[in-house]
Amino acid sequence: MSQKEGDKKMNPPLQKNTRRIQKVSKLVVLLIMLTLVLVMNFYRQIEPVDLNDTLDRLLVVNQGATTRQIAQSLEKEGLIKNAQVFVLYNRLTGNINKLKAGHYLLNSAMSLQEISAKLVEGKVATIKFTIPEGYTLKQIADVLVKKEITTEKEFWAVVKEGEFNFSFLKDLPQTENRLEGYLFPDTYKIPIGMPIEDVILVMLKQFETVSKRFPPNNSGLTTHEVVTLASIVEGECFLDKEKPLVASVFLNRLQIRQRLESCATVQYALGEKKKRLLYIDTEIESPYNTYRINGLPPGPIGCPGEASLRAVLEPADTDYYFFVAKKDNSGEQVFARTFDEHNRNKRELGY
Repeated sequence: MSQKEGDKKMNPPLQKNTRRIQKVSKLVVLLIMLTLVLVMNFYRQIEPVDLNDTLDRLLVVNQGATTRQIAQSLEKEGLIKNAQVFVLYNRLTGNINKLKAGHYLLNSAMSLQEISAKLVEGKVATIKFTIPEGYTLKQIADVLVKKEITTEKEFWAVVKEGEFNFSFLKDLPQTENRLEGYLFPDTYKIPIGMPIEDVILVMLKQFETVSKRFPPNNSGLTTHEVVTLASIVEGECFLDKEKPLVASVFLNRLQIRQRLESCATVQYALGEKKKRLLYIDTEIESPYNTYRINGLPPGPIGCPGEASLRAVLEPADTDYYFFVAKKDNSGEQVFARTFDEHNRNKRELGY
């Protein structure tokens, strides 16, 4: 056989292999291009819906909600572009079962990754509220209702019937007033949607935390009586520096069985804050009217702050039995040892 004939017999397989390689190459290129298109589309789907829409919207993720249900809610609210991509993304990143329930503030300018990260972290939306020192349970209820943290009915039901395992609440009667004085006045930051039972628990724990900073109770009063007297000090005195002096007045009166005659207790008995009490107001029949009863009222008249509580446990060492407020809006008091001295102070102040 000649060389040319041999070459002719060898060429056909070579041409077939070449064509096969070309087909495979084209297929590979096609697959690569298709993959690139899919990847690019995937990344487009996880981009923010609208970078200019930074208005937060509240999304509630219920306990037990699946990733698919969460994704559908996000898509419905216009927070993500595609629910299926959200599910796929969380499956690929291993977060499919890590999304936490709660209330979240999200907006359309956030990427799918950012939204997913927030849900995995459980970075829920929060709300802040402040309870001023001396606020009563009724005033605290008003704050929480106004902030839409609870309803009036829910608040009072929990105050009366909630089970809170704290030593300072032991043996207190199960009434609507039993937590008066114990919801510690402070600024709180809580997750939106927190049950009112947990909100009250947080406030009671703060009372417990602050109480642990106090010296031993050598006052001769029970814990409930300390809180009760501290609430009266809170209602009578605006300046922390004078609270130990005011506390000493009331403790001195208790020691000799002299009535406390606190205007703050009359305000509580009346159920309203009056700018000026009249003589007839001090005649009101109430166990909280210390112009008519001996000793302390049956419980606190508000929630005292740390300075008032400490003042009862660490009162000033005085022989004062009277005090009267100055009229210059300074919040300062003028103290007296005797009734005659007290009357003289009142005259000098223009009463």
